[in-house]
Amino acid sequence: MRAIISAATAVTFFPLLAEAEDTSFFFDVAMSSALLDRGEQIGGQTAEFYAGAEVDAGSALLYTTVYRLLPVGSDRNDYDNETDYTIGAIWEGRGYVADVSANWLTYPGEQAKETLELAATLTLDLPLEPGVAAYRDAHTDDWGVEAFGGPRWERGAWTFYALGRMGFVNIGDGSASRSYGGIETGAIRALSDTVAMGFVVRTEVADEEGFDVRTGADGVATGRNTGTALVVSLSHAH
Repeated sequence: MRAIISAATAVTFFPLLAEAEDTSFFFDVAMSSALLDRGEQIGGQTAEFYAGAEVDAGSALLYTTVYRLLPVGSDRNDYDNETDYTIGAIWEGRGYVADVSANWLTYPGEQAKETLELAATLTLDLPLEPGVAAYRDAHTDDWGVEAFGGPRWERGAWTFYALGRMGFVNIGDGSASRSYGGIETGAIRALSDTVAMGFVVRTEVADEEGFDVRTGADGVATGRNTGTALVVSLSHAH
């Protein structure tokens, strides 16, 4: 779920809170050339769908979402389908915005088991809007932390941003942990008061070969330690 959400979450926390109404609904659809997540690739060509609602509860913005990940490329059998259900809350303090959520991750038709992921993000109202995100899977004991930040600027009807990230993931089953870093840049154009289109280029590098992993005829899996993704998205909110 992170690929379609991460950029928008990192660069729009403060505007979203400022513009929040009593209740709003939103829907996003995106096509990705690859799906990168916390230093590894979890999908090839992928269609993503993300819908939800948020309610202004006074001191906090409460939200619930459904996310669908659907591999569509020639390598779609190498990656899992995924449907996630999330409830969370966002609130603003003096100079910061915090987001906490519980995410029920499911894999329809796949062998992977359902898990509960708990996540939190803290974004500071400072130049480059720096922040830190953390998560822990209550079933697998996987956990990770990530620091991010970058500029955002507007020109006409376009909003542009650049985002850098560095993180670490520990795997609960004893598999090798990984450290990673990445750069993401994007442009968002408002098509109307409720519709926007986005374009994103994202690159990550890790100390494990978790990108473009393929299994050869000998049964040995090989991959790369760098990955790049192009994303086009369409968003609607009201």
